[in-house]
Amino acid sequence: MPAWLKEHIGRCSPTRFLDYLQLSFAKRDPYADDERFGQYKGKSRYTLGIVKEFTHSHRHYIATCRQMDVSYKVLDITASNWVEVIRNSQCDAFLIWPSPLMTIWKQMYDERLRVMVHDMGKIIFPSYDELWMWKSKRRMRDWLAAHNIPHPRTWIFYNLDEAKQFVEAAQFPVVFKPDFGDCARGVKIVRSKKEAQAILKKAFTRGIRLPGAHHLDLQWGNVVFQEYLPEVAEWRMVRIGESYFGFEKLRKGDFHSGSHAWRYARPPSQLLSFVRYVTDKGEFSSMSLDVFLTSEGQYLVNELQSLFGMLTPSEPQCVIDDKPGRMVYDPKTDSWKFEPGNFCENHLCNLRVKTTLRLLEEDARLRE
Repeated sequence: MPAWLKEHIGRCSPTRFLDYLQLSFAKRDPYADDERFGQYKGKSRYTLGIVKEFTHSHRHYIATCRQMDVSYKVLDITASNWVEVIRNSQCDAFLIWPSPLMTIWKQMYDERLRVMVHDMGKIIFPSYDELWMWKSKRRMRDWLAAHNIPHPRTWIFYNLDEAKQFVEAAQFPVVFKPDFGDCARGVKIVRSKKEAQAILKKAFTRGIRLPGAHHLDLQWGNVVFQEYLPEVAEWRMVRIGESYFGFEKLRKGDFHSGSHAWRYARPPSQLLSFVRYVTDKGEFSSMSLDVFLTSEGQYLVNELQSLFGMLTPSEPQCVIDDKPGRMVYDPKTDSWKFEPGNFCENHLCNLRVKTTLRLLEEDARLRE
C-alpha cells in the first residue's frame, strides 16, 4: 500500500488502519491462523506459554520451541478474560515479545505483565524490569541515573516553563529524542535555540508523531534532550543468559543507530566487563546495550533494549577472524574467551528459551 494511502486511511479510519497493520504482519507469520501451531507437545519437562503479539514477533519463539522439541502453548492476553487464560494455561513460564509499534499496545503489555509477575507469581522471560524499560528513553535514563551507571547527560521535562529555561541556557547542538521509538526514528540534532523552541511548542500543544506511527499515536506533554557527543565510537553489546556478543556500529549521517552499518571485531575485554557489571546490577538476562566510547576512554550507556530486531533470523552478533560465535566469561581466570559457533538462531530466541529453561531448573532446585 502506498505511503500516502496508508496516511489517508490512518486519518479517516484509525480502526481500519489497525486492522490493515495486523493483517499485513500476519501475512509474514508462517504460523498465523493455523491451529496446528497453537500448541506443541515436546519432550521437555516444562511447558512454555508463548504470549501472542500484535505484529507476530512471537513466531520466533514458536520456531525455536519446535526446533528444540520444547512443549508450548500460544496464549492471547489482549482479551478481557486474559487472567483466566493465564491462570488455566498450566504453563511453567511465559515467553514475551511485547508489541512496540504503538504506545497503547506497549502500555497494555506493561500493565498485564506486571499483574502476571507481581500478583499471579508467574515467571516471564525477559523479566518484567527488562521489558518495563524497553523502548522508553525516560525509563532508561532514570534507571541508569538511579544506579549511578555512566550515560550521556539527559534532561527530561514535564513542565514547559522548566523546559524553556533549559533551552535559554543550553549550549547547542543538543539531541532531541522522543520517549518511545527505535532505530533513531524521530531523533533530531537540534542546532539552535529556535529549533528547540519549535520542538517545545509542538511537544506541549498538538504533540509529536513519529514517522510511520499511527495518526492518533502522539507523544505529548514531555520532552527529552540529550547532550550531543559527536566524537564517540558506538558498540552494540548483547547479553543473553551467560552468552555475550558485540560489534561496532558505524555512523551513517548523524547517527549510529538505524544506520545498518557495522564492523565486526573482538569486543574489548574492558567493555565486556562493563556490560557484565551493568546487566548484573539489573539482574538482566536478555539485554542489548548501545555503549558510547569517548575519546577519553569512558564507556557511556546510550540505550538499553531487552529485545531488538535483526536483519536475518540468524545474523551473527559477534564475529572474530571470520568465525561467528559468542564471548563467555571465565570466573576462574577472570578473563573472556571466544567460543565459535552459531548462537543466534531465530533472532536469538534459541538462547532465550535455553535461558528460560535454565531459570526454571534453578527455581525447581530452590523449591526442593
